[in-house]
Amino acid sequence: MKSYPSIPNCNGQGFRGLGVVDVFDKLDGSNMRFEFSRKRGWYKAGCRNRMIDATDPQFGDAFTWFHENLGDAIIECFKKVPQRLIVFGEWWGPQSFAGIHEPGDDMRITLFDATTNGWMSPSEFRKTFEGKVDTAKHLGQYNWTRGYIQRVRDGEQHDVTGEGVVGKTLQGGQLLMGKAKTQEWLDRIYERFDEDQARKLAAS
Repeated sequence: MKSYPSIPNCNGQGFRGLGVVDVFDKLDGSNMRFEFSRKRGWYKAGCRNRMIDATDPQFGDAFTWFHENLGDAIIECFKKVPQRLIVFGEWWGPQSFAGIHEPGDDMRITLFDATTNGWMSPSEFRKTFEGKVDTAKHLGQYNWTRGYIQRVRDGEQHDVTGEGVVGKTLQGGQLLMGKAKTQEWLDRIYERFDEDQARKLAAS
């Protein structure tokens, strides 16, 4: 089952210019993936690094929530049901932080990407899903420059829930991405975790 590609962190020395990109709010949660086929329905699920089902001690609730609340709604977004579909979403709640979830929080899965025969472009993703199911908020199109990354870090980008943003563009069928985090989120990381762990989370 396809895993979601790692997104380069563009803060500091990791900057890579991407030109004009679609920018989305980056939710602070856990990466989830679900695979559909016409013959078998929703038949695979996983977090970032392994497969899961309803019995999974860490993400069983996410599996169940998806099937009860989102699976059918996703298929209804298509005029013609695809032969094969993988959707990627964030399992998160208002109290989630650095991938840690609080018991009893109002958890949900928010879609941020999908692939059929290939990656959906940002515009195709929005046209298919936006306003029909919960998707990561589109913040606009911006030139992915060092100056823009600094504005995100300084908290000047509107409608960011906390962690930062992801910029995406599809070029020649290849999904090119970058992420930038806010200084406020980075400060919280260093306040909550020891220095080594904080450094890893900040770079993730």
